Amino acid sequence: MIQSPLPEKRIGLVLGGGGARGLAHIGVIKVLEESGFQVSLLAGCSMGGLIASLYATGMPVNEIERVARRLSNIREWLKLVDRAPSRKGLLAGKKIRHYLSRFIAPGDRIEQTRIPLVMNAVDLNTGSEIELREGNLLDAIMATTAVPGFFSPVEIGPFRLVDGGILDDVPVKCIKSICPYPIVAVDVHKKIQEPAISDRLKPRTHSPSPSTLYAGFLQGRDDYDHHLYSDKFGSASACLLIRPAIPSDVSLFFGFQKVKEIIQAGEVAMRERLPDLHSLFS
Repeated sequence: MIQSPLPEKRIGLVLGGGGARGLAHIGVIKVLEESGFQVSLLAGCSMGGLIASLYATGMPVNEIERVARRLSNIREWLKLVDRAPSRKGLLAGKKIRHYLSRFIAPGDRIEQTRIPLVMNAVDLNTGSEIELREGNLLDAIMATTAVPGFFSPVEIGPFRLVDGGILDDVPVKCIKSICPYPIVAVDVHKKIQEPAISDRLKPRTHSPSPSTLYAGFLQGRDDYDHHLYSDKFGSASACLLIRPAIPSDVSLFFGFQKVKEIIQAGEVAMRERLPDLHSLFS
């Protein structure tokens, strides 16, 4: 039975990137709704940005799950493949954008979503992280999910934007200063060895160049976490960090056929941490 959300159970929710592993976010949201928590502010990166966007527009989580289950069929994915006409990426992304337009109107804007929303991306021109708080919603989704080497960069104003996970895969900082509620962050990546506290606190002496960011990301997002972990440890600033136990063979692009297991992993992880979340409101 789904409990009615109560004003005193409002939260901020941050959904990290992770490709197929990011489908676990659906399970997390389902349990939050069932437990009466109301998501009042959203931040997302890559797949987390996509799911956050759908939910922010008012799409029911059960409908999001239905769409995800449909895409577990490889034939459905093949319908979305369109080769890029240049060397900017393998896929143009036009078919994916057209598919998303079934659920998000082409004119929808970030600042008009039912739940306030922010996503992050990285500008290849400068190597800087860009927070997407306003503008065309579909443009922002395509930018935050533009995995370098696979999708062409998305041109928005003066920026050439790609997947925000290059710099911050769980962008808690995007809402940390404006969220008056406890923040729940979801990190769906494989657990890696965390650096010592002293190493995490060391300031970085220089910013990586755009070419370094681009090349590093192509090595594989999970491996690249080792190189930029000090920057990506922002998830630790959340009040509660959820880390679903997703099958190890599920990765950025592989494992969509295990959508049921992935979503269930999100449900299990969130249920296990419900006592901790409730304690934040006691």
